[in-house]
Amino acid sequence: MGSKKGVIITVAILVAITAASFSVWIVNNSTNTEMTIVVTDFQNHQEGISERHKIISNAVETSFLELINKQISTDEYIRIAEVSSSQNNALLIELAYSDAPEEWQESYINRIAALKSFEAYIIETIVMANLINNNEESEQKIQILNNIEKLKEESLQYAKMANSSKP
Repeated sequence: MGSKKGVIITVAILVAITAASFSVWIVNNSTNTEMTIVVTDFQNHQEGISERHKIISNAVETSFLELINKQISTDEYIRIAEVSSSQNNALLIELAYSDAPEEWQESYINRIAALKSFEAYIIETIVMANLINNNEESEQKIQILNNIEKLKEESLQYAKMANSSKP
C-alpha cells in the first residue's frame, strides 16, 4: 500500500481536477447556450425538410387508413403517430433554429406553419383512434374526420406558400 503522503497528494490532485472541471463547466454554462443550426444553403435545407416531411406524412396517412380499415390496432396506430409527431417536432426545431436570413424568412415561416398544421393533424388522428378504441358515437367521429381533412389541407396550403415564397 502507498504511503500516507502519496495518498494525500493523489486525493488533493483529484480534488483540484474535479474543482477545476466543475468551475469551467459553471463558467461555460452561464453564457448563452441557445441552440443554433448552421445552414449555408437554405434552398437545399428547406428541400431536405420538405422531403423528410413527405416521408413522415406518408407514414401517418397510410397508417391512419389502415386504422380506419381495421388493418392495424389503435394502440399500434397511436405508437406510429407519436413517433411521427416527434419526428415532425424535430423538423420544426430544425427550421426554427436555423437562423434563416431575411429573404428566406417568409418561406421558413410558411414551412413552420405547415409543420404546425401537420402536428395538429396528427393529434386529431390520435383523437380519432381513441374514439375508435372506445366505440364512441359516429357524429363525433364525423366531426373529427372533417377536422383531420381541414388540417391536412391547411398543411398542404402552407407548404405551397412556403415553396412560392422562396427567393
